Amino acid sequence: MSMKELFIASNNAHKIYEIGEILKKNGFETKLLCPRDFNDHDEPVEDGNTYAENAYIKAKHYYDKYGYPTLADDSGISIDYFGGRPNIHSSRFLGQFSDQEKNEKVLEMMKNVKNRKAVFEAVICFIQNDDVRYYHGENPGEIALEAKGEEGFGYDPIFLIPAYGKTEAELGDVYKNENSHRARALKKWVNDLEK
Repeated sequence: MSMKELFIASNNAHKIYEIGEILKKNGFETKLLCPRDFNDHDEPVEDGNTYAENAYIKAKHYYDKYGYPTLADDSGISIDYFGGRPNIHSSRFLGQFSDQEKNEKVLEMMKNVKNRKAVFEAVICFIQNDDVRYYHGENPGEIALEAKGEEGFGYDPIFLIPAYGKTEAELGDVYKNENSHRARALKKWVNDLEK
């Protein structure tokens, strides 16, 4: 399965690398392009109310601009204790802090909380020849008692996978490229392309 070029609607180096690795693992070879390759810093305003709406905003913005088959994802974490938040506001949750500071704040706020259930979700929007498709993936887990692990980014160091007794940041790429919310959504996309 191949596609000459695929535009990833993101400047997040971690995310682009992760998408590339997941696609390779699923037998999908292509050249990945991103806004940085065009020295493009004009990011669209993500003012949707759902992951799907935000993914579409990003995909449509760059598809209209460059015309390449374009893939965008919007993803985040929903935590039971916060009533399902931060959800689509995951990157802006609790203000403009580094990932580490954000994770420390979440752990502090949940210090004595028993229900630690959480779920990572991703929705991918793919546009090619004006055809728009969506793919959803999720990965349930819990908020750990402490941050652990050096791999991954965002909430990975505090997102515990109970079956392994480890955080996503401890389990790293081998686990994430197979089981993460983004991996699950991308697999659905690759399977759809193969049909």
